[in-house]
Amino acid sequence: PTKAALITSIFILLFYSYGHINLLARDWTLLDLNLGRHRALLPIYMVIFILAAWLILRARRDLSGTTRILIAFALILLMMPIYQVASNQLGSYRARQQLEQNPPKKSPVSISPDQALPDVYYIVLDGYPRGDFINQYLDSSNLAFLEDLEDRGFYVAHCSQSNYSDTRFSMASMLNMVYLDGGEDRSEVVHSGAVLDEMIRSGAVQQNFTDLGYTIITFESGYKWLRWEATSHHLKPGLAGTSLLSNLGLNDFERLLLDTTATRLLLDLPLLLRSDQLTEIIENPRAAHRERVMYGLEQLPHIPGDYASPKFIYAHIIFPHPPYVVDEHGAPLANAPANELEAYADQIAYLDQRLLAIMDDILENSTSPPVIILQGDHGATVAYQEHGIDPALRLGILNAYYLPPLSSENGNKERPGGLLYPSISPVNSFRLIFDAYFNAGYGLLEDRSIIGRQSPYTELTCQAPR
Repeated sequence: PTKAALITSIFILLFYSYGHINLLARDWTLLDLNLGRHRALLPIYMVIFILAAWLILRARRDLSGTTRILIAFALILLMMPIYQVASNQLGSYRARQQLEQNPPKKSPVSISPDQALPDVYYIVLDGYPRGDFINQYLDSSNLAFLEDLEDRGFYVAHCSQSNYSDTRFSMASMLNMVYLDGGEDRSEVVHSGAVLDEMIRSGAVQQNFTDLGYTIITFESGYKWLRWEATSHHLKPGLAGTSLLSNLGLNDFERLLLDTTATRLLLDLPLLLRSDQLTEIIENPRAAHRERVMYGLEQLPHIPGDYASPKFIYAHIIFPHPPYVVDEHGAPLANAPANELEAYADQIAYLDQRLLAIMDDILENSTSPPVIILQGDHGATVAYQEHGIDPALRLGILNAYYLPPLSSENGNKERPGGLLYPSISPVNSFRLIFDAYFNAGYGLLEDRSIIGRQSPYTELTCQAPR
C-alpha cells in the first residue's frame, strides 16, 4: 500500500504538471529539439514515471515516512484553496457589513412634478480602446464609426481616459461617481476587492435611479461581481435553442484544467478533435461567452418597446475584450487567432457596425429622446510588453454621449452636451447627467487616471480630430 501510494502520488504530480510545463517549455530547445513539443515532453515524462516507479518498487527500506511527508504536503495544498474560498467569503461579508454601517447619504437627485424623465442607457463595452490606439497599434481605424455617431447627435470625447486601468476599479469608480482613494486625494485604490465588488453591485448610480422610480434593467456579463443586486429585470440568454452538449459542456475552470494537465495531449490530437460533438463540449466556455455577447447586442434594440419608461439600462458587454470569438463579419471563430492585434481590430470592426444599427433602433423606437452613454471601462486588453506598447495606453477609451435637449425656464431647448469636453472621464459621466437632468448639484471632479492599484497620475498625449 505504501509503494502504491507513492507511485500514485508521482503519477498525479506528473499528470497535473504536464500542461503547465508544455506551455512553459515551448521556447526551450536542446540539440535542436523543442522540449515543449509533445514528441519530446511525453517521452521525458514517461521515463521519469517509469524510473520513479521502478525505484519505488525496488526499494527495500520502509517508505512510510515518505508517505507521511506527502500526506502532510497534500493537506497543505488542500488548505490553500480552502483558505482562499473562506477568505473571499469573509471579505464579502465584512464589505457588506461595512457598507451597511455607513449607509449612503440621501440621494441628491430630484425632479419637478411635470418633468419628463428620459430613458438612460449605460452601455459599457469592455476593453474598447481610444481611436488613436486603434489607428497606431491595431492597424485599423474607427474614425468612420465615430463620425457616424456624431452625425446621429452623439458627442465623442476623443481624448477620454478611464480613471483606472482595471475593470473592477473602473466600474466601482464609475458607478459611484468618486475616486477610490477614500477621499484622501491619493493616486491609489485604498479599498479591498470585496468592498469594490459591493460598490459595483449596489452603487450610488443604481441608488439614484431607484429613488427616481426608474425601472432598472441589467444584462448578464458572466461575472458575478459585475452583477447588480435588486434590479427590476436581469436579462440573460436562456437554454432554449441550445444543444444538450452545449448545456453539459465545460465551464471556464474545467477548460483551464484541460489546458494545464496531461489532457492537453488529447486536445492537441487533430484526429480526436475532428469529432464535432467533442469540440462542442470542449469549446463551451468560448461558445457561452459568444452567446452572452450576441444576446446583449440582439436585445438592446428591443428595450424601447419591451419595457415601460422611465427605465435605466445597464449593459456591460464583455466585448471587444478577449476571448476572440468572431471575425470582422461576426462569423464564429473556432479557435483563438494567432495574431491578437488583428483579431482585436476585427472584433472592434464588427462591434462598430452592430452598435450603429442598435443606436438607430433605440433612437427611432424611443417615445422620447433617451440619454445614451457608450463607454469603455479601460483600453485594449492585449500583451502590451510583448508588442512593445506602453501599458499606460490601456487608459485610453471610447467615450461617447447622446444627451437630448432640456427645456429651460424661458421655454427654449438647451442641450447639456455643451458641458462635455474632449477629455471628460467616466467618473464625471453620471455627475454631469444627474446635474443636468435631475438637479443633483454634484459638480464635476478633476479628471485623473492611474495605472493598476497605485501609480502617479497619468495623462496620455492626444490630439482630437477636427
